[in-house]
Amino acid sequence: MKKKDCSMEEVMNLLKAPFPSKDIEWRVSRCGITNGKPWAMVLAYVTNRAIQNRLDEVFGPAGWKNDFRDFMQGILCTISCYVDGEWVSKSDGAEQTLFESLKGGLSSAMKRAAVQWGIGRYLYNLEETFVEVFSERRPGAIRIKDDKQKVYGYWIPPQLPDWALPENERTGMQSSSSSQSQNLNGRAQNQQQQRGNQNKQSQGFNRPGAVKAIQEYLKNTGLAEHPGWIMSLFKKINPTIKQNSLAEVFEKATEEEMKIYYSVLRPVNDLIVVANNYKVSLDDVLHYVQILCPTVKVENLFSCFTHVTTDHVREIVQMVKGDLKNGHIQQIA
Repeated sequence: MKKKDCSMEEVMNLLKAPFPSKDIEWRVSRCGITNGKPWAMVLAYVTNRAIQNRLDEVFGPAGWKNDFRDFMQGILCTISCYVDGEWVSKSDGAEQTLFESLKGGLSSAMKRAAVQWGIGRYLYNLEETFVEVFSERRPGAIRIKDDKQKVYGYWIPPQLPDWALPENERTGMQSSSSSQSQNLNGRAQNQQQQRGNQNKQSQGFNRPGAVKAIQEYLKNTGLAEHPGWIMSLFKKINPTIKQNSLAEVFEKATEEEMKIYYSVLRPVNDLIVVANNYKVSLDDVLHYVQILCPTVKVENLFSCFTHVTTDHVREIVQMVKGDLKNGHIQQIA
């Protein structure tokens, strides 16, 4: 696939080419039970090994490199490729939790960085796909076990449409796939242009990603149900804040301000993650917070904001594991 005399347009076409179905993996994005029947919505992803092979094929094993570094308590991956006599770099990152393996965090960050090069970007055109969840195991089925939604069983990965497959795998049975692909590609290009305009506001700053993370933490911690409290907290964290609403914060706050809000919300969110992961009560987790922060009156989760740090969370994880092993606390159903 590598061509020394390829134009940049040809190189990009090689990078953007659809992957064989064997290089695509499907993951559950959400699931539930409706009228007594379990279901799941799934999304397609390209495997990290396929991305590496694609880079080898287009640029050669010595024609690309990657670099990882910590960024906003996540992992930022930069993929650099040797193009027209110089190294060109593109970056993106993935959030890392206390319970995600380092390998998983690195893989996720590299997949997102690869999209910046056009690799696997066409998969963004695929919307969530509904799959049936059944109790018996079948050939090719993938297991699902979601204790939160109480969805258990197996599901079969969907078949990719023709436009998302290389020519040798296309069935020719989808007559509307061409126009569908054009429409989806046009929408994807518009979305990418919008992201590019947003990224110009701050080099290397993924504002949509930061907003999404903060929104998730506000929801998980219960702050989203008290909008007035959110701005009060942000003003306490950042007395020089210029925005008057959460919408203005998401639109106009600087990268450094977003980092500050993120760093305060993240540890409190992780307290919930600890409780859920080890199946212990939140009251038990808050008890450990009180031990580590004796000068703070810990009455509820909201009491932890501005006091609990990621170091505290790491200590609490060890305390929970130790007390579970010694029988000092019990797991809940």
